[in-house]
Amino acid sequence: MTDEAPDVDAALVSASRWLDDVPGVVGVGQGEAEGTPTIDVWMTPGHDHGQLPSQLLGVPVRVRDSGGPVEARPD
Repeated sequence: MTDEAPDVDAALVSASRWLDDVPGVVGVGQGEAEGTPTIDVWMTPGHDHGQLPSQLLGVPVRVRDSGGPVEARPD
């Protein structure tokens, strides 16, 4: 058995599909918790994050509150 580091870049690429496939997901990015890389997923309040895994390709997944819908302001 080897102690290979998880492939965070591959996990991010895989997680990016959640932007289109999982209702409420508004952002995906790399984070860190206690010195360990994470995949951070921002969701709008009220959406169920139960369909997201707790880890992806060995990288822990953290669900974050987006704070609500974001609206663009006119220039």
